[in-house]
Amino acid sequence: MNENESPAVDPHADKYNDPRVVVTRYQVLALVAIVVIGAIAAVVSIAARRTKLEKTTEFWGPDVITAIQLGDHVELIPGPGADFAQVELTAFPGLGHLRKALLEQSHYQWATVEADSVEALAEAAASEDYAGEAKDQPMVVRLEFSDPHYQRVPPALIDVELASGTVGPADGSQRVKVTDRVRPALRHQLKLLMKVSELRYGQRTHAADEEDQTDE
Repeated sequence: MNENESPAVDPHADKYNDPRVVVTRYQVLALVAIVVIGAIAAVVSIAARRTKLEKTTEFWGPDVITAIQLGDHVELIPGPGADFAQVELTAFPGLGHLRKALLEQSHYQWATVEADSVEALAEAAASEDYAGEAKDQPMVVRLEFSDPHYQRVPPALIDVELASGTVGPADGSQRVKVTDRVRPALRHQLKLLMKVSELRYGQRTHAADEEDQTDE
């Protein structure tokens, strides 16, 4: 320390006495606006991803909607025009996509609702419903969603005609087409499940043949 300097004076005092940041009203409002915009964006994002069920509930009924959502036992059953062994889909990967395809109201062409059964399409001859389908023949499969363990709702039976993308309750009271975007995805997934059924059936048959040969 220089002998001429007072020991009471800190030579670095200017380093510790920087002026405080002044928070203005504009800055507070800007911060509040950012928080509000973030909250609105989060709500909009959640609402956009949430499955919309108003029209599907009106079409299927609340029990069927609940069965599709919560049914822990799912079966794929052959109908008219289909040739495969019945298969259980309960633990099959991708079952959630199938549920969403049936639940989301934007996946349907609501203007096509009519009071007729899905099975009637398979019984009819070639019609304009199948134009442009590469000579696909009508094929109906049935999905059964049930809740045998908790029994919260009765089993729901849904018929699906793969060529035209028409779905409806198995009681034949009405039917509706899915959108052109959803139809090929729904058909691909169900045909894939049918192939899984055929493979499982083939494995069981092969195992049974081997067992018979062993017994002989």
